Amino acid sequence: MRQLIQTILLALTLMSSSTMADTKASALGVAHAWVAAVNRQDLDGIADNFATDASFFGTTTKTLISDTEGVRQYFLKVFQAYAPVKVELGQVRVTELSSDSAVITGFDRWQVTVNGAPVEAIGRISMAVAVQNGQWKIVSFHRSALPN
Repeated sequence: MRQLIQTILLALTLMSSSTMADTKASALGVAHAWVAAVNRQDLDGIADNFATDASFFGTTTKTLISDTEGVRQYFLKVFQAYAPVKVELGQVRVTELSSDSAVITGFDRWQVTVNGAPVEAIGRISMAVAVQNGQWKIVSFHRSALPN
C-alpha cells in the first residue's frame, strides 16, 4: 500500500511538473506572437494578442489604455513615428499562477528610427496572460524604459 501511495504521489508530481512546463511555454507563446506581430507592423495581429478589456501601459503612455482599439492606436502611432521598428524579448521569467494564467517579467530590446537614425532601447516588461475562450491573451501589459 505504501508503495502504491508513493507511486501515485510521484505520478502526480510528474504530471504537475509537466503541466507547469506546458503552461509556461503556452503563456510565453502569446508574448512571442505579440513580438512577431510588432515586427510585421501588423496592427490587427498585435490587437489580437490582447484581451478585449486588457490594461496597457506602453513606454510613452500617459493614461491607462483599457481596450484593444486603444492598443491598436498606440502601436499605429509608434509605427508612424519610429518605423522601421523591431523588437525582441531578452531575459524573461514566466511565473505560473494557475494552469490558465501566468505573469511574464523581463526585458525587451527595441530598434527604432528617430530623425532618420537607428536607436536601440532596452526596457522592462511585465505581462499578465490568461486563457480566454481557449486562447492565451495578454490581460495586462506594462513597459518602461530601463533607467540609466
